[in-house]
Amino acid sequence: MNTISKEFSILPGVMGSCVCGQDNTLHLSDLPVFFTDAMINGTSTSIGRMIQMAKVKGLAPQTMSIRYDKFDIIAKPIESGGTLLIICEPGSNTALISTTAQMLSPEIEKILAQEPAARKTGAEKVPKPAAKAEIENETAPDFIDNQTSSALSQIKQALLDTVGPVADMVYEDCLERWTASSPASISRIIELVGCISSEIDNPDLFEEFKQEISALL
Repeated sequence: MNTISKEFSILPGVMGSCVCGQDNTLHLSDLPVFFTDAMINGTSTSIGRMIQMAKVKGLAPQTMSIRYDKFDIIAKPIESGGTLLIICEPGSNTALISTTAQMLSPEIEKILAQEPAARKTGAEKVPKPAAKAEIENETAPDFIDNQTSSALSQIKQALLDTVGPVADMVYEDCLERWTASSPASISRIIELVGCISSEIDNPDLFEEFKQEISALL
């Protein structure tokens, strides 16, 4: 993969790159020293969820650009599984970097088919795309009653309709916090809605979300 790494490294602003596989392995390890396994874990998992939910909505993102305070990340799904991550300086020419990733994608696929992984990252396995029905079945823990489960499915769908691909990440985080202290119950559903609403910064999207679940409030 050294040749591929060099192709990215010569682009202005690129700090490093890697391919994070679905089996928690790195197939390219030209990463800046500050980009730890924990950061790979969080980034690849979040992007994997976004891609999963985008596919549920009938979308097929070729690349994604995510901006952080100290760096930007260009992410590209790999057809054989996993994600190509390119870490670059803030304000870099993301269009050029994304185009290069697209052009090199066939070569990356060939190398991945032949080359063993460099090492394990300890990252959470990126979920495979699931059908809508399968996702709805995973909306709530098995032990809750049907009424609560139905309400949670409505909330998750409303969030998906409102904020798009990041819905899954927001929902799972709030669901975990909601069930941490007390069992899931329809009588406590307003607490979950409050947690989710606090994550929606856009006032218009917040109102749209509330309207979609108004029957539950």
